[in-house]
Amino acid sequence: MASIRDRLIRLENRRRFLDWFVWHRFYESLTIDELQTGASGGKLPDPVPNRPSSLDKLDRKSLLRLWEENERIFGGRNRDELEFYADHGFWPEQRGRLHYSMQDGKLFVEWRNAPEEEGIGLETTNQSKERDH
Repeated sequence: MASIRDRLIRLENRRRFLDWFVWHRFYESLTIDELQTGASGGKLPDPVPNRPSSLDKLDRKSLLRLWEENERIFGGRNRDELEFYADHGFWPEQRGRLHYSMQDGKLFVEWRNAPEEEGIGLETTNQSKERDH
């Protein structure tokens, strides 16, 4: 017999799946113009269109796989992280920058994964490659 905690977890997962499905289906049914209007701060269509979506053709197993992938990418993120991702196309922890220096009279360029931390302990893609070989 399943515990109350297990049942609550299953119900919460089902609710999150249904929320994802309704919103994902809604966005899939919008036209490019409607999406651009909504993204630029305009209003979404009113009344809400009831058009077919690509999700309508998928079986439950495929839908669950899509939801799980979405949860893997976006689950557990707070509002600030999601807004940062929407504005920049990458997560805050993926920030980086090119670092230029001269070594033995030659230009040396490296990607630093943590630009906000200067000095000791910076991980670079060159260092990562050297460790792997």
